[in-house]
Amino acid sequence: MKLKRVRILVEALEETNERWLKALSGKAKTKKGEELITVSSWEILGRVLSPPRLQILGAIPALKPKSIAELARLMEKDFKNVYSDVKFLADLGLIELKDMGTNRKQMIPIAKYDGIEVLLAA
Repeated sequence: MKLKRVRILVEALEETNERWLKALSGKAKTKKGEELITVSSWEILGRVLSPPRLQILGAIPALKPKSIAELARLMEKDFKNVYSDVKFLADLGLIELKDMGTNRKQMIPIAKYDGIEVLLAA
């Protein structure tokens, strides 16, 4: 999978709603293949991209773990904390969890992006 960049936009909720309305009516102008995540404040951005989550985002492509448990072990972090952060990042769309189809429900964390851009609303 070719990695790309994701853009995170810090903007007011009203502006996000306006963009959604334009998108639903077919009037939105976006670059093809552009990934965009919006948050309404710097405080929320700080919670979403906390230092442990940023460490995980950097460790996945560097360590190429075969499971979340292996990622936690290689990072020398508590499995429960790593697991919850990995699931959160997957729900957000920043990483992918590939199901290995084993009885133990082993999931491989895979990086979807090689960079994150943080933008201010214009």
